[in-house]
Amino acid sequence: MSAVIGASLTKGQTIRDLATTLGRVQESGKPLNVTVEARCVPYLTDTVAGWTDGPPTSTVAWMLSGADPHGGAWRRWTISRVGPGEYQLGCFPTHFRNAMDPLAPGVPPSSSRAR
Repeated sequence: MSAVIGASLTKGQTIRDLATTLGRVQESGKPLNVTVEARCVPYLTDTVAGWTDGPPTSTVAWMLSGADPHGGAWRRWTISRVGPGEYQLGCFPTHFRNAMDPLAPGVPPSSSRAR
């Protein structure tokens, strides 16, 4: 399933559009149920800037870098499996200062360098 979700990722699409797209992906003949964490709703206009697959021992299927539409800031987004056919989009609201650091889970926003 992770590969099918990865194939749905497109640079430049908004997180809101991504959630809609993922809702059309099917698992065992049923569309995925995709929810968004409540704290992330204000950031649904972020656009996908990059992604990497999640750690194999984690429920995180994909990690995304989401660009703030006002420029100069990126957030770490995750697509996590929460049950059979159920996924959740989550984010770390504190912004990073470049597009790559949100993809590295060991890099906190405070040490992100402008590039």
